[in-house]
Amino acid sequence: MSLPSNDPARRRHEQRRQWDSVAAGWAKWWPTIENGAQGVSRRMLALARIEPGQRVLDIGTGIGEPALMAASRVGPSGRVVATDLSPAMLDIARDRARELGLANVQFVEADAVEAGFADARFDAALCRWGVTSLPDPFQALVAIRRFLVPGGRFVTAVWQSGPEGRPMADLAATVARELFGLPSPAPQAPASHRSANEELQDLFARAGFSEVRSEEMAMALEFSSAEDCGRYLIDVSPEFSALLGDQPLAQRMEFDRRLGECLQPYATADGGVRIPNLTVCATGRG
Repeated sequence: MSLPSNDPARRRHEQRRQWDSVAAGWAKWWPTIENGAQGVSRRMLALARIEPGQRVLDIGTGIGEPALMAASRVGPSGRVVATDLSPAMLDIARDRARELGLANVQFVEADAVEAGFADARFDAALCRWGVTSLPDPFQALVAIRRFLVPGGRFVTAVWQSGPEGRPMADLAATVARELFGLPSPAPQAPASHRSANEELQDLFARAGFSEVRSEEMAMALEFSSAEDCGRYLIDVSPEFSALLGDQPLAQRMEFDRRLGECLQPYATADGGVRIPNLTVCATGRG
């Protein structure tokens, strides 16, 4: 008997499968990702007011960020617990922690909302680009607030709404729809036209956080060529991996060609591609 599409266990299993399938791609492209993203991680740690000796929770850590940056900040007297649904991602994160000599971080395969931290309270919690992909972000924030000590802070980063958030993903989705005859996304409801700043501040407030604030941050991803952009999407995105991974070579080459044309405005003088992105960091006090 098949499980209903809204069954939590089935949903978690599918998410785990999807992210396991691209874990190797994240390891491959990690320098590219972190060259652009480390500034966001540093800002998140600053907003969370992370100090030596603290206990920090990182939710949806992937292959280890910003957990490892936080582990370096809290030092040997502190502790970081990093969770993710993907065991393949966590295996890579553990290897990275060993390479960096960080013994104060624990990696746990766990759901963001259902993790068993009843007896563990954290001075701060972090989630970089994971909250909006959760089935119920509001319930996730309610649970995260319960994990914090009184006055503890939660900081998240999400992509700004609209094409300025992630231009390459937006352009690639348009090319894919045209090339493969995919349906256009459903029109947005009027209530969803709010910016990510507004959505996050409302979400934090409804979940019971105080001193809520949000701010935009610009970051850029840099690639050596337009062809690398297509490879990157297939390697790190479960959606594009599923869509393009089984396409004939000719179709994939045509996708790369069309995407390259769309990325011309971002071309650099040395033949590379530099794509600006816009993220929003939000913080609240539990």
